[in-house]
Amino acid sequence: MYKIIILLIFIYTNFLGNEHLVSKFEFRDDTVYTNKSKPLNPKSHINIFLPSIPYSYIAKSTNSGLIRSYDNKKGWVYDLAKSHKRVDEYTYIFELRENLRFQNGKDFTINDVLFNLEFFKKNPLLYTNIDKVDFDIIKLDEKRFKIVLKEKYEMFLTDLARIYFYTKEYIEKYNPIGSETGTATKAAGAFGMGPYILESGFALGDKQTEKLELVANPYYWNKKFPKIKRITVYTQLDINKAIEDITKFEGKLDLMPIPFDKKIEVLLSNYSKLIISETTNNFVIFFNLINGNEKLQNVTIRQALNQALNQENLLNFVYKNEGTISPFTTSINYDIVKKVVNKYKFEEKHFSKKELNTLLSGLKLNIYTQDRFMFLLKGIEYQLKKYGVVFNYKVTNTEKDIYEQLLKTNKNKNDKKWDLLVWGDDDWYYQNPWSVFFIYETSGAWSTIKKDDLMQEYIKKYFITKTDTKKYEQVVKDILFRAKEKAYTLRVPSINKVTAVNKEVIYKPYKGGIIPLWEIEISKNHWSLRPKNTEYKDEFKKAIKPKRIKYEITQ
Repeated sequence: MYKIIILLIFIYTNFLGNEHLVSKFEFRDDTVYTNKSKPLNPKSHINIFLPSIPYSYIAKSTNSGLIRSYDNKKGWVYDLAKSHKRVDEYTYIFELRENLRFQNGKDFTINDVLFNLEFFKKNPLLYTNIDKVDFDIIKLDEKRFKIVLKEKYEMFLTDLARIYFYTKEYIEKYNPIGSETGTATKAAGAFGMGPYILESGFALGDKQTEKLELVANPYYWNKKFPKIKRITVYTQLDINKAIEDITKFEGKLDLMPIPFDKKIEVLLSNYSKLIISETTNNFVIFFNLINGNEKLQNVTIRQALNQALNQENLLNFVYKNEGTISPFTTSINYDIVKKVVNKYKFEEKHFSKKELNTLLSGLKLNIYTQDRFMFLLKGIEYQLKKYGVVFNYKVTNTEKDIYEQLLKTNKNKNDKKWDLLVWGDDDWYYQNPWSVFFIYETSGAWSTIKKDDLMQEYIKKYFITKTDTKKYEQVVKDILFRAKEKAYTLRVPSINKVTAVNKEVIYKPYKGGIIPLWEIEISKNHWSLRPKNTEYKDEFKKAIKPKRIKYEITQ
């Protein structure tokens, strides 16, 4: 027992940042890379848990657009398009790949492009400004077409990665109109063009099934992918039960993001390993300035709540050092945010401990959260309790409940009282801080702040400003500074992506909000490929050193 206690103390200390001590702990080599299964083994199957934005992750795996988000400097690669040319500020010419097919085997032609883009124009997604930007689609020949915007809009290519193509029959039957949670697959079937076919279930953000089944698309244009035949996706599980499933049992879960305080359980597991990477994902803690606690209308109270938090202690003791302190809610891992942080200094008012006590003592806040964020909230509660702040929790295990209340609040129609709401804001817009900035657009359903004309002017500029320019740097700075000045959120450190993965699974996370299911591979020792009633060998149950990934963005 004494040795076990010493080992746990060592591991805990190591995970607070002293990673040079890892070498003193005996790990086995990760042999999964030298023992890969052949792609698309008919028995290959993994189970995953997606507690945040499952609708977006599933849409990116089952659908295809002209381009696809990716970890490079542009933030995208070609998908159904083979090339494009930007003629001027308004005009784009695209050329399609050869021999494209829908998931049902039907040929995909230039006419399908025109039909889908015309449908999208009338039914756009509602979380950027694309719903207000008109454009023409012009056929040039059987492989090329032109899109001409009717006004300047510099976020068009990033939006384009979220415009997916479906069969005409699917569109006419299911009418997949854009919404606040994007265009997602409303029903199972071979209707799209992505690497996986949604065989059963659905996920739309505010509505979803608890389980979805994906099967490999035999007609996907890139024959390198996918590499696993079948994937089962769970969208709502009790977080503690899920941790138990991935650490104590084989075959129940193969991949899931974990709370930072569960790293030791994963490290000591017989069946799972840790993969830790930089990310532009965020934890966003909203203040309800629409119909929440009246005291939150006072900007000084919100500023005091932010200053009462010791960010370094949050990072060390709550995050277990899995993140980076940032002066803004928006992740410091965005290159442009990091540039602003290094170049400009935000001048803020500082409160004494006595002033914090006077401002915050007796403040009672209703918290609405998923269970997986309780580790974070308990850490925040511990700090704020010293100033007399009291938390009252409402907890759910599914993100759809969070969405339901969040998306109703802007119109003052939420039926659960909340003052602070926690959301896992994975970077769905991909390497573009709009993933956070959109919560400051007061006309949008995601905003829980009241009228702010100056912020709306900044956002208008953001839509029309080219990236990699001085003007872009300035407008990003203006938005970041305005949000902090007004303390529109409760700020916490930027996060790392911490994932528990089956020891026989090969997985490299993307930096942003994509889980590339089509790239995942498994070894010959994986539970789905071993003969029935064959036990996982003891030699493989030994701990594997946590893998840390730092990203060097390529062209």
